[in-house]
Amino acid sequence: MDDKVARAERTLSLLTTTFLANTEAVKANISLVLDTVLSQNLFAYIDATGVSVETAKRYTSAVQKWQARINSLVTGKTSETRMAGVLLVKHTALQSPQLLSENVAKWTTSLLGVLGKAEVMPVLIATLQTLLAFIDAVRDVPMFYRDIISAQVPRMNQAILAMVDKNPDLMSQVLEVLDRSATWFPTLFRPSIDKAEALCLRLLDGSDMRNSPELCEQAAKCLAALSLAGGKITAEERWFQCAQQAMGTIQQCIDHMMCTGSDASEPAQQFALPLLADDFAVSIPQAADRISAMTEVLIALLTQPTHVDIPVPVDGILGIASRLAMVPVRAGSSKNARSEYDLIPLLTPQIQRASIRIMAVLAIALGSHMQPYLSAVARAVTAINTRQVVSPALNVALHCLLQLYIERYGYGFVMHLPYDLVVSTADDICVQQKTKAAKVTMTASESAPSSKKRGGNGKSRGPNTFGVIESAQATHIHWDDTVLAALKTVLALLQHTPTVFTSALRTRVDSQVLTLLMLFAIGGMEMPFASRQSDAPHRALLYRCLEASILSPDPWQKAILPHAVSAFSAGLADPSTAVRDVCAEALVTIDPIIHSRLPAQL
Repeated sequence: MDDKVARAERTLSLLTTTFLANTEAVKANISLVLDTVLSQNLFAYIDATGVSVETAKRYTSAVQKWQARINSLVTGKTSETRMAGVLLVKHTALQSPQLLSENVAKWTTSLLGVLGKAEVMPVLIATLQTLLAFIDAVRDVPMFYRDIISAQVPRMNQAILAMVDKNPDLMSQVLEVLDRSATWFPTLFRPSIDKAEALCLRLLDGSDMRNSPELCEQAAKCLAALSLAGGKITAEERWFQCAQQAMGTIQQCIDHMMCTGSDASEPAQQFALPLLADDFAVSIPQAADRISAMTEVLIALLTQPTHVDIPVPVDGILGIASRLAMVPVRAGSSKNARSEYDLIPLLTPQIQRASIRIMAVLAIALGSHMQPYLSAVARAVTAINTRQVVSPALNVALHCLLQLYIERYGYGFVMHLPYDLVVSTADDICVQQKTKAAKVTMTASESAPSSKKRGGNGKSRGPNTFGVIESAQATHIHWDDTVLAALKTVLALLQHTPTVFTSALRTRVDSQVLTLLMLFAIGGMEMPFASRQSDAPHRALLYRCLEASILSPDPWQKAILPHAVSAFSAGLADPSTAVRDVCAEALVTIDPIIHSRLPAQL
């Protein structure tokens, strides 16, 4: 033990006196110092037992000199030294809880002082991350609550809110710190709620939705965390008010796009956002972006963990989702020939994806509590499935929503769906297309020897029947995300609600799956090179669909078991490990069907 402690003491002394001796040394050697601190546990021997007194004294002295040096670097004159000091303070504290507990008050005060200065961006980012790490480390320790949490957290919130106006590029880091602070210390955050809410709403007016979607998502999460901080009203009332304002803002945007007034007798609550533009060519896309931003707010509210029971207005949220789904239908069936409606098809995928996301998060957040509302969800899904605008991204989102609800609610959801929607889902996996091959004409010398050759039916072929091929067909398969999502939906139907298929549709699905697997096996598909490299998930899903069809047979289903065994056996030689595992599992599963091991029960 003495040797290890002595080696740590020599390393610390070398780093302090040589590599961190002055500003030039810090600039040149900060990477080396950080690598050494991260790779060697230099602070693990504080108060260690089994160490001689002399060695312990030297090690303690080296640690004290190290602390003094990094403290001076944090308050250094140049940005390079301050950056080095912040990073070394952070990693020293993370490696030694004892040093953190002894110096956290001083280090936090120094870091807050850095935030109050005109500093370069990397130093501010490192300071915010270090402060967040310190607060996270001590937030559950009662002894630090009065001196650190109660004293420094409100000051940190005010400093961060004041800093973001001068440094707008720090918005992402600021939102992260505010989100954590409001979640961890809701009572201490109340004095800063109004300023933080105004900051979040500034990003959620729709103007940044296309350029910075991640930033808008962060702002929505921060606003959801603020709703649980309470204030003049309780957390439950504030959460409900925030949800009502988000829904009211979406309804206002829908009314603006459809050029109608609100149907409600009383005006709905709305967020205090800037007015939409007067020019409809600008305002309607702006309204669609604002709908997307408010959708992020609803999603954040429904997924935010709460410490109290929250009454969720399911009727209102689902009503908003249904209205969003119906916007293109209403615009397409309107008798008014308004030029504004020409913009709706351009924005249909964005608007209906917002509806899909709201319905998906309701199923995830509420679980079985959504069962009384499944018929309303089915009606909204049916409206989206009209597919007035062909959008692959919208089709993928719709299939993902169907898969989610089928897996969670089974027949309780499928019974409300029209059969045409099941048929359209099966149609989406029909990726096989027949195209005529190019006409091929043989030369006279090539076709002459075979002109008298008899065909297989005993009739003599004409001179052109061999030289010209006009009716030959070529199979072209093009995989895309829509096909993959449709296969997942069909798999969910086969696993959870197999009787929803009629015998004819079931035969059609089985034939399509077997045909695609056969084409894979014989290599009869022509597809782009990029698609060939990523078709393993499609093959695995095809095999899973075939396995699910065998395990849930239809009484009038054609016998596909021999073909399935051949397909699974061929899949054992697939180059993809995932596909081979699926085929091996399927063969083990269907083996008892082929070779029964128990006598039949009378």
